[in-house]
Amino acid sequence: MEAAESDSVTVPPLPAAIEPASHPATEQAASAVSVRDATRMKLLHEVEQGWRRSEPLATPGPEQKLAIPSSPLRQKLETIVLPQVSFTRAEIGQVVATLSAASETYDRSESPVKGVNIVLVDAEARRPHVTIVLRHATLKRALDFVTESIGYQYEVQDDAVVVRPGGEHGNLHTQVFPITRATVSRLTGRTLIPPAAPVRVSVATESHAGGGDATDLKAFLQQAGISFAAEGATLAYDGTALIVTQSKRNLERIGNLLARYRDVRQVEIEAKFMEVQEGALEELGVQWKVSRRGVPQLDPATGAPIRDANGRQVFVPQESYTTAGVTRSLGGAFPTSTNNPAITIDSAATAGPVVDGVPMPGTPAESRVIPVAPPAIPGSVALGNAAGALGSITGFVGEFDVGAVIRALAQQQGTDLLSSPRVTVLSGNAATITVAQELRYPQSYGEIQSQVGSGSGNGTGISAAGVTVTAGTPQEFATRNVGVELKVTPTVEDDDRTISLDLNPKVTEFEGFVEYGGPSIAISSGVTVKVPPGFYQPIFSVRDMSTRVTLWDGATLVMGGLTREEVKKVHDKVPILGDIPLLGRLFRSQGESSQKRNLLIFVTATLVTPGGGPLRANR
Repeated sequence: MEAAESDSVTVPPLPAAIEPASHPATEQAASAVSVRDATRMKLLHEVEQGWRRSEPLATPGPEQKLAIPSSPLRQKLETIVLPQVSFTRAEIGQVVATLSAASETYDRSESPVKGVNIVLVDAEARRPHVTIVLRHATLKRALDFVTESIGYQYEVQDDAVVVRPGGEHGNLHTQVFPITRATVSRLTGRTLIPPAAPVRVSVATESHAGGGDATDLKAFLQQAGISFAAEGATLAYDGTALIVTQSKRNLERIGNLLARYRDVRQVEIEAKFMEVQEGALEELGVQWKVSRRGVPQLDPATGAPIRDANGRQVFVPQESYTTAGVTRSLGGAFPTSTNNPAITIDSAATAGPVVDGVPMPGTPAESRVIPVAPPAIPGSVALGNAAGALGSITGFVGEFDVGAVIRALAQQQGTDLLSSPRVTVLSGNAATITVAQELRYPQSYGEIQSQVGSGSGNGTGISAAGVTVTAGTPQEFATRNVGVELKVTPTVEDDDRTISLDLNPKVTEFEGFVEYGGPSIAISSGVTVKVPPGFYQPIFSVRDMSTRVTLWDGATLVMGGLTREEVKKVHDKVPILGDIPLLGRLFRSQGESSQKRNLLIFVTATLVTPGGGPLRANR
């Protein structure tokens, strides 16, 4: 059976979609936007992660101490221990031979060649005698005591120890030691400042004004036990290297010292300040006012009774009773200022002129008060001064007008502050971290000037006075940081694993102003002007601590205790009426305002390489 042939249909390919040609500038702009968005999201994520409290390091990092390479012969001098060394007026040649033979006997190393070759080079044949007794001393210490007792010296070479006369006074050599400015700063204790002028070679053996780095370096080496008293021993410093002429042994000591201080030791300090501030205010109280109606008020022109907005007749009160001074609000119980300074101008009453035998009316006494508000205190406890009353009720009971002001308030506020600065500092140098606001205030004021002039006004003979008051001008401004300041000095210990920190955190808060001086009074032509001093000076509260601790590399120190809570309460009531059950709540006023602050400081110290990476990652 043959299969039927199927018809084949060929479909032409569809045309490709025409895409707009990409422009290089458009692609570059899109790439910049994507990079910016990615960086922004990463930075915001770091802020969220910054609120995570740092945990103390559970276990220390791997201990690793940098040691200066030592030759095999020097290691033998340090490890060979002689049970007993006793010489009584023995020649140096005999002593050297005995020590060389003893080194072979007591050499416990795995080296195939036992002992140490000790060679005496005595061209002048001095042959001094040695008298010494030692027990359980290393071969190196035995050589030290023997050579020092007779004024000889020894030099450790690659295959032998050479003993020769001269001690520290013979066989001087000159060697150049490259040294960085950071090493000079560590040796001399000076601040790392690059030289501004071309560096000139300064010789330490010459006296020159100001000393200089060469003199300080020489003093440090002398304190380390290297003497420059020998004739020809010199030290010069050209800004990049030390040129030292000394004995071979002292040159070796200098090399070992510089190798120890040459390592760049720097610490990254990460300080994290976490401050949480929360405030709450609750207040509920009623203030009453009761007055008895008296004489009705009448319009003098028409004689009709005067009515209020509600259509009720207005009476002149006879007696008034109020609980405003008894059931106080929080703002009334704790005013922001103990005084309300204001400029007061009082003018006395004057008699009028007499016209045709008839006395004319004079000028009545007048008093003007110009308030001078003191500076506001930021960050103080909220007392709800700006909040108005919840409601007021007015009415009458018989011949009494009754009014009530209801004050009910509940507020909450909070502030969270996170700051996480980082700084890298050399070991032994101080670093200061400041997260604060700068408050500028005057330390002195100019004098207050007030002038009162007199004269007649409007041709009526009535006395008029012009008053001019010039306030004191602030002078000599000072600046004070209000916030958190942290001074830290890290010191890397010899094990290159632990870091000692000298810490001094200080928290400064602005409390307000205090007014100094007395008022100024000017009197002229019956006018009295009283001007307050207006000399305000700030008040600060300071909380600080000083401590010294030792941390492992990468560990975190937590400093707390810089907390503060301020609570203000008021509980007022009208006697007898305030004690009535249920109904007495209408005659009481209760309020409480609290402000809580908690500041934690986390300090993390990490050893870093000159490249900026952590030192632990390179070990």
